Amino acid sequence: MTKYVFTDVAIGDGLTLYVDGNSKVTVGNGSYENPLPNALSLPHISTCPGATAECLETCYVYGLRDNAPEVYAKYCQNERVLHRVLMYDDSLLSSAFAFSHWMIDNCPDGFRWHVSGDVFSKRHAEWIVAVAKGAKNVRQWIYTRSLPFVGDLIQAPNLAVNISGDAENYELAKKISLDTGTRMCYMSRDGAVPGDLTDNDVIFPDYSLRGRELANPTDHQWWQGLSAKHRRMVCVADFFGQSEHHRCGPCGKCLSR
Repeated sequence: MTKYVFTDVAIGDGLTLYVDGNSKVTVGNGSYENPLPNALSLPHISTCPGATAECLETCYVYGLRDNAPEVYAKYCQNERVLHRVLMYDDSLLSSAFAFSHWMIDNCPDGFRWHVSGDVFSKRHAEWIVAVAKGAKNVRQWIYTRSLPFVGDLIQAPNLAVNISGDAENYELAKKISLDTGTRMCYMSRDGAVPGDLTDNDVIFPDYSLRGRELANPTDHQWWQGLSAKHRRMVCVADFFGQSEHHRCGPCGKCLSR
């Protein structure tokens, strides 16, 4: 079972951000059984300007909000804090400096932006880039549907930007992916997969396509219908189930630019 962990990080002026983490995204910061916090999350919808009907229908954060309200409350607090520090250049830079130094000391093997939530403004993107550059030796990765801000995010050389695509936003997302040299991470709800995905892209199957109830997930009809190329692109942790070897880290594809 996936384990979730939290810690608080002081970023100046009496403000605190709550850093979370879980067994899947812990990378090398801890283990699958004992993860260490290495992600910053926000509430869904209110911080997701690029949300599509596809992702809203399948978003796992609804369940987290309903079943772990104390966790979701921390995500909401993070949003309030970020809106405050983004108001002024001085607080943007000083908070980014404080957060990046915490990251250097506590997340040497990798940091995930937004297990929940997304980039909600250009100022927010600039803050993320400032943090990433301040912790230049920490590899970082993000999934985003906030397409207007991708050009800002790629300014941090140690931040792997993964564009989240689906049937609704695919054409624009693919164009921006090609224009910026970023990875496409395609979420399929109905089983269809675009034919022009590249070997560097990733496929995330929706819950109904994962075959978890089967003794062998690869017996699932969806997997059987995939080409060999597309099978290699499927997120192993999502499809096969998470473990010490099936998680971010051992699979570093989304972590590389």
